[in-house]
Amino acid sequence: MILLGRRIQAFHGHKFLADPPWEKRLASRGIAPDQDWTQVEGDELVSQSGTATRCYRMVLPDGETVYFKRYVYSFKKWLEFWLRPGKCAVETWAYGCLHELGIPSLDVVAFAERRILGMLVATCIVTRAVPDTQELGRFAIDTWYHLPEPERRHIYKQLASQLVVQVRKAHQGGFYHHDLKWRNILVRKEGDGYSLVWIDAPRASRMHFRQRRGVVVDLSGLARIAVSLLSKYDRMRFVRDYLGDERHPGDAKRLYREVASHLGRRPPRPLALPPRAAEG
Repeated sequence: MILLGRRIQAFHGHKFLADPPWEKRLASRGIAPDQDWTQVEGDELVSQSGTATRCYRMVLPDGETVYFKRYVYSFKKWLEFWLRPGKCAVETWAYGCLHELGIPSLDVVAFAERRILGMLVATCIVTRAVPDTQELGRFAIDTWYHLPEPERRHIYKQLASQLVVQVRKAHQGGFYHHDLKWRNILVRKEGDGYSLVWIDAPRASRMHFRQRRGVVVDLSGLARIAVSLLSKYDRMRFVRDYLGDERHPGDAKRLYREVASHLGRRPPRPLALPPRAAEG
């Protein structure tokens, strides 16, 4: 796995890193230091944003699946990350932090960055796919929501208890995701239970002075779908569990209100949920 610091990786020129076992496999798809990876397209376009960002699902010749995300900036955007770490560098750093904290995340198998005098021209990251996973938001709406009780409650308690431990561990370690929405958490079936994997962290950072803001931002991200699927009691319970036994009287209510206030600045659209099947 590629590990990086949260900083620019090449002041001027091209930096390309790949795990040795992956070099030939990635080169066969055009991702190599001597190839123009800025033009590479995968087998399936998974997401895109504006003209700069593309994320592709790609199957390598040996059948291994990876995700190739690239940012290629127009001349007008070169100064946006001048002497600042690019999104792929931050994301690579973030996954290393999460693994160090014991929070399941993605393995980075390749990274590249091109700069001209500190200006970011292009950057990319390749991550190994986690098989048999689904975005938590899609799982919740397409599967979990339609399950009968008490199965629905059992799965909720299992996932919520995992997630609250992960968020506490991240924040206690000084790590803040800054975009911790349900679409950026994968859920995977494992035996009789489920596990969670954190992904897509190009905004992540360590905060030493404004930790409370980081807490509120991350919990607000989790609340965007929770307000449509979970009761106020469940959401308050999550906050209480996050604060733990060391909380003081009133702490949970204060934090809950701060999260609600932050969420109110850009309220989520209520989900249009179909009626559940009648439970016998």
